[in-house]
Amino acid sequence: MTDRDVPRTSSLAMVFVLLANAVALSASQGTGAAHAWQCLRRPIEPCFTHQGRLSGQNGVARMLWLVGTNRIVSIDDTEMPVMLNAYLDMASPQHSDVFGQFRVCPLESDQPGHMRSACIAGAQRLVVQDRARKRLPVRLLSTWPAGER
Repeated sequence: MTDRDVPRTSSLAMVFVLLANAVALSASQGTGAAHAWQCLRRPIEPCFTHQGRLSGQNGVARMLWLVGTNRIVSIDDTEMPVMLNAYLDMASPQHSDVFGQFRVCPLESDQPGHMRSACIAGAQRLVVQDRARKRLPVRLLSTWPAGER
């Protein structure tokens, strides 16, 4: 090995390390983007997890039906993953319902007979169902645990 080979070898090693870090960073950002839910207002009660159907509607921009109940909550002050925009936009040809397990955080006290305001702090096991039922339901795999995909 000559003196010339030492810098070249360390340069190659440095390039490899930088490349590996870039790949790891992009993979972690891809995973994080799928789960980028955030409540923009502080909840007034503890959050809870419930099976629900998230949809975009006229009048109330986002609604979540709590499956198994007669309750619908208005989803406000929530930052959602960008991947859901096409499904929740009423003008989109992909307008759909999104079913899954949602982490719901109440923003108002409960009043029977009135729609309650809440935000969503997280979601998993999301399935997109076309509103016209012309297409089969699709799992958003990035929201499913690795063993259940």
